[in-house]
Order: sequence, then C-alpha cells, then structure tokens
Amino acid sequence: MVKPNDYVEINKFIDTKPMFGNWEVDTLMVFSVFVGIAIMFTKGFIPFATFFGTGVLAATLYEKIKKSKIKGFFLHILYMLGIRQPKTLPPSYMRYFIGA
Repeated sequence: MVKPNDYVEINKFIDTKPMFGNWEVDTLMVFSVFVGIAIMFTKGFIPFATFFGTGVLAATLYEKIKKSKIKGFFLHILYMLGIRQPKTLPPSYMRYFIGA
C-alpha cells in the first residue's frame, strides 16, 4: 500500500534546472560567495548589509548577462582566457566563435 508521503516529486519539465528562490544553482553560488565573505570578514550590521546587497546585485546582474548571451558563452570566455582546458578539441567548424 502506497502512502501519500512515499511519492517523489518530479519537475514538470525534465530539463528544468534545480532552482532555489527562483535562482538557478550557479546564480545562487554567486550570491553565496558574497554572503560567505560577509559572514567571515565583517563585523556589524552595516558592512554585512553592504556585502549582502552587493551579493544580490551581483547575482541579478549575472542572471541578466546569462540570459542575454547564447548558451555556452561563459565557458567560451574561460576557454579563450586559458582558465579552463577543453576535454577534447572542438571540431573544425566550431573553432571560431562567431556569436548569435
């Protein structure tokens, strides 16, 4: 016999990314870095509120930039700067980033 608590909740769309407070996980990490810095290095309400507000602003700006660019834009920038190395070389038709 199946109880109501035994059901697993599945997203309506299979490709929906995990979200927290209407932010995707990568946006939440941007915010979390600022809150972590605020917790570790600030004393008092005003500096904490400043870092907290900056974290909200940075996460919002990151979200806007992410939505305005094509998929894979940030990874492409990391590859261009040499910060991240690709696992394999891209095919010849993908070597040059033309944009959308």
